[in-house]
Amino acid sequence: MQRLHSINPQVAQGRTKELLDTVQQAFGMVPNTVRVMANSPAVLDSFLAYSSAMGAVKIGAKLHNQVKLRTSETNSCNYCTSILSAVAPSAGLSADDILAGRTGNSEDRRTKGALAFANDVLESRGKVSNRQLAAVREAGFGDAEIVEIVASVVLGCFTNFLNNVADTQLDIPRAEPVAAEANESCASGACSVH
Repeated sequence: MQRLHSINPQVAQGRTKELLDTVQQAFGMVPNTVRVMANSPAVLDSFLAYSSAMGAVKIGAKLHNQVKLRTSETNSCNYCTSILSAVAPSAGLSADDILAGRTGNSEDRRTKGALAFANDVLESRGKVSNRQLAAVREAGFGDAEIVEIVASVVLGCFTNFLNNVADTQLDIPRAEPVAAEANESCASGACSVH
């Protein structure tokens, strides 16, 4: 059972209503996670601004979303994994790209390097080693892109932690467990998990 209140957009007022109306217009719905954030208009406003700004990252929307998927899996956030998997095709992710994000395993060296670094950032709470930093650089990332990977992890952690605290009720289809997705991908002849 959800542990934090969701704000009903139909009865919201003031700045909260404006923000929820913006989300409704942009996405055609107001996800439950946004309704939870709406308990604090300052938090919702900040989240929307951060998310919007991250739309212009040099690493691209695809990798940004894969990093958030990796973060969600690591933080065991079923809500975020589910919503990110549902919207991933609109960010240009295939089923294999989603699986790569969720598992951190990609056939693409650059993607694999970014996802490994994101995992290193999570595991060390940002205190990555010189070797880990050298590895992400070796995978083809400069300082601007490294900052964007870290920012993608942080954005993912915010939504993960909030949804885990709230136990946010799913209002989108639940993402299949990674093992089921991997089996489905392998059955289609595109097995990318080793």
